[in-house]
This record gives sequence, structure tokens and C-alpha cells, in this order.
Amino acid sequence: MFNKLKSLLAVLIIIICGAAKADLDAVAYADYGVVELNQQQQHVMQNMGVVLNENFYEILPETSKMEFRVDSPIGDVWASFEDFEGSFLMLKGGIHHALTSIDINAESLDTSGGFIAMMLKSESFFDVENFPSMRFTGSSFEWYSDGHAVLKGYMTIKNITRQVAFYVELVEDAENVYSDSITVKATTTIKRSEFGIHTLLPVVSDNVNLFMSIEARRKTTSITMR
Repeated sequence: MFNKLKSLLAVLIIIICGAAKADLDAVAYADYGVVELNQQQQHVMQNMGVVLNENFYEILPETSKMEFRVDSPIGDVWASFEDFEGSFLMLKGGIHHALTSIDINAESLDTSGGFIAMMLKSESFFDVENFPSMRFTGSSFEWYSDGHAVLKGYMTIKNITRQVAFYVELVEDAENVYSDSITVKATTTIKRSEFGIHTLLPVVSDNVNLFMSIEARRKTTSITMR
């Protein structure tokens, strides 16, 4: 029984650390001292692999949107990022560790006004020349009602990482999380000063509202656990 619990703990630790997409033959059991698996343990791990394969989704950037809004004296300033990619694990019900990662090309920032876009890309704001990418990595995912959840994780902007929490709504297929294609909306508010962006404070709001409308498709590449 002890060995079985130890094996399952090793698998869970690996999943938490985001290594579920790796070949666990070479990593997991050497690191955590599990040398041999009996047939029952292999069966449990295979079932975990099936769950991951069934519920791992890849973001479709061409039909997804990533926007943010900042209040200013001239009204709301809206901007979007046109180039981003990522994937996430979507399990139905309860709390689980979030295998979520989104990479954003900061240079792809766009607004309705070219001058504002140039200003936001400049050293005074996102400084895209020196910090060309941003990243979000999930840490936990909790459903609190049908189709609604909280996704917690870490946002990195200008090489500064802070914890954030997105409110997530499953827009399509709310009754069937295991659908081949799903659409989710995610929103949060961050303080730009916490990421080293202080220009025009407090004239322009410190609060930045982030909005994502994500269309995703189940990944065709299997996550194998043997």
C-alpha cells in the first residue's frame, strides 16, 4: 500500500509541475525513487493518461481574443494582442491543479489609434524591445458553479511575476466539458504598477482589466503515461 501511495504521489507531483506532456518513463520514477510498477499501478497511471488526453485543449488564436482596458481622462483605452498561443487542462467539477500556459507576443499589441499603440509599446509602458513576451502559467482551477470557475496562476510582464486570478466562464458546451471544441471567457484586473509600469500614474488608472475569449480544440497529440 505504501508503494502504491508513493507512486501516485510521484505522478501527482509531476502533473503539478507541468510535466504531464513529457515522457514520464525517463523522468518521474528516477527522480522519485520508484523503480518498478506492478500491474495495478500501471492501470491507474494509464487511466490518468486517458483523463489528460481527453481534457487537454489547445487555444485557437485565429478565433480567440485577448484584450485589455485602462481608464484614462480621455476615456477608456482599449488594446489587444494579436499573437498568442497556449493550452490548458479542463476537468469537470471540483478543484484541480491547472496545467495552463499562455505565451503572448508583446510586439503584437494593437489599438485603434497608432499613436497609442506606439506609446504602449515604448519603454515607458511595456517596453517590448527589451521584453518581447509575456506569459501566464496556471497553478489551480476551481469550479464554484456550473460553467463558472476561478483560475489562479502567475502572470509575467517585463520579467516581473505576480499572482493573479481569472474568473472563467464556460460559454459553449457547458454540459459537456469533454467536447472536441470549447469556448471560455476569462477576466481579471491587475495593477500595472506591480509590473513596473508607473508612467502617468495616477492620471491614467493603475487598474488594467484583462479580457480573454478563448476558443480551443482538444489536442490531437496524446499525453502518454506508461
